Amino acid sequence: MDIKTFVQVISKLPPQIAVLAKGPTGIGKSHIVHQIGDNLKLPVIDRRLSQMTEGDIIGLPELTDGVTRFAPVDWFLRACNEPVVLMLDELNRSMPGVMQAFFQIVLDRELGNDKDGNPVRLHPETRVIAAVNHGSEYDVNDMDPALLRRFWVADIEPTINDWLEWASANKLDSVLTDFVRQNPAHWRVDP
Repeated sequence: MDIKTFVQVISKLPPQIAVLAKGPTGIGKSHIVHQIGDNLKLPVIDRRLSQMTEGDIIGLPELTDGVTRFAPVDWFLRACNEPVVLMLDELNRSMPGVMQAFFQIVLDRELGNDKDGNPVRLHPETRVIAAVNHGSEYDVNDMDPALLRRFWVADIEPTINDWLEWASANKLDSVLTDFVRQNPAHWRVDP
């Protein structure tokens, strides 16, 4: 799916449908998610899962009145208290325990419990979008098929026109854009 179509479709999907954007590195998946956030007038919480541990997701244990529970992390509470776009980048570069922690967020839109034992739920308008690099040239982990089934999956294939529109909107030097327009083979080299 080209970038323009992806942005249009994702912006119209109901918020409860989690999205997985697959594509090669460097095509702008993170930038695209920020564009979707702008279109929806929602802030983006961008988490690099390859840099996280389970505690960065489920929180750290705390003792209150002799009872241990996990204190929710700040970014997750924000996604529960207000509508945001929750960007889960590099999901397939994360440790297996980190991937497992996202099962509940992606499927049930909740994680952990509050002090009364009730699930802590994402805001009904919060959107979950994950991004992965795929292909044999990447050092990535296989994703559990059960986790994959919890996403609406889109293979992102940018076009030169996508890039030229982006370059124009971001005021890239015309020498560069003219070169790419005249030499499309140099735009994106397949590794």
